[in-house]
Amino acid sequence: MKAFGNVRTGAQFLGMEHACHPRKWFDVRRRSLQPNEVSMTALSFSRSIRAGHEERISTMLATASRLRSHGLIHRTAEDRRLDGRTLRLDGQQVLNFASCSYLGLEKDARLKRGACEAVERFGVQFSSSRAYVSAPLYAEYEGLLSRMVGGARVIVTQTTSLGHMAALPVLVGENDAVLFDLQVHNSVQAVLPTLRSIGAHCEVVPHGRLDRVAHRARALARRHERVFFLCDGVYSMHGDVIDTGQLYALLEDNPRLFAYVDDSHGVAWKGRHGAGVVLGERAIHPNMVVTLGLSKGFAGAGAAFVFPDPELADRVFTCGSTLIFSGPLQPAQLGAGIEAAKICLSDELPALQEGLQSLIEEFDGAALDAGLLHAAQLPSPIRFIEIGDEDDAVQAGAALKAAGYFVNVAVFPAVPRRRAGLRIMINCHHTKTDVRELVREIARVAPSGRLRRDSTPTPAGMGELDEAAEG
Repeated sequence: MKAFGNVRTGAQFLGMEHACHPRKWFDVRRRSLQPNEVSMTALSFSRSIRAGHEERISTMLATASRLRSHGLIHRTAEDRRLDGRTLRLDGQQVLNFASCSYLGLEKDARLKRGACEAVERFGVQFSSSRAYVSAPLYAEYEGLLSRMVGGARVIVTQTTSLGHMAALPVLVGENDAVLFDLQVHNSVQAVLPTLRSIGAHCEVVPHGRLDRVAHRARALARRHERVFFLCDGVYSMHGDVIDTGQLYALLEDNPRLFAYVDDSHGVAWKGRHGAGVVLGERAIHPNMVVTLGLSKGFAGAGAAFVFPDPELADRVFTCGSTLIFSGPLQPAQLGAGIEAAKICLSDELPALQEGLQSLIEEFDGAALDAGLLHAAQLPSPIRFIEIGDEDDAVQAGAALKAAGYFVNVAVFPAVPRRRAGLRIMINCHHTKTDVRELVREIARVAPSGRLRRDSTPTPAGMGELDEAAEG
């Protein structure tokens, strides 16, 4: 077996002593408490958590009510057929800039035919945990995905979120430390309580500050066996992209640092064979696990977890809770995914990627001319126009919808307070005219007198939240 990170084997990466053991819900290694201390501490802690939780729920309900009243969330499309470019809402046809199907493959005839043929061969359902038996198409699917990432071992999970729940508690041990980017996806952060419950130290770092990661990783490595850094390849709200070269340099510099990268928004539209912003440019690092979301630009379902060696993949497949106790992808999803992988492996993909890039450049050029952006951004298809005030952002989103454009309105808690804005996804169904006219409408409806700019965080981070993370 090859060495893992020049320090430990792939099995050791897992923390063999705990890989398949039940997790403890509380860290019991601290000082023993007296009975009255236990009850008072538990009561105080419970009240604190409950108050914060209730406040968050109340805020979310109030925000949702406001957005819902303007027809901006919890909608159901009224179309009898979808073309990928437009939606019918409230009897009105609107251009859809809220889809993450960046290459427009969801309408490709090959994917639809693949789904139908899979149903004809295997039925609409294969109802068995993969711990016992997988549907026949899984082997072909994982094999094609492995080719996309240069031959690394791939495990397909039902969703990205369920995959994180399976992988992270198996990878991270009680003597490890975890650093996570402030803006790493919620599906990654949702697993942090489980990691804390097994004894792992978890700590936030300011967004985009890989220099801070390097500093904290060196410090934590003195007290912990390994240090994991959890991050995104493409950050889903603002569309900024991780500095892959700097990330690999950090891993080379610190052999006890391990990267866990969620590249869900980078798949298909970026990199060789559509392998994303990380694996589309270079081979997987021995101290790295990468997640490729298959339900966005790839136009499939589930997620591909990419591992640096087969033993590591087998451990996660064997011990990951949601791979044991949750159902699999169904035949239609597998059939469509196989066809999407074939497209990514074909000579056709570069032209699709270039077509999307030309639309992104069209948006940026028009937005620069309109004063909506200060400078051209990195080449992801996600754009965020910051408006600031939550009510102003809601009004702008409603005005755009009335004008025939549907975009995502992002407000607290999805973004920091007073950093509300319009999240826009560009895809290959759009035309250059669509993009230019959207920019013109945004410039018209954005509140006058307010600085309108892109919200890609600067290297120094994101103001008040970065200050909190530094503390």
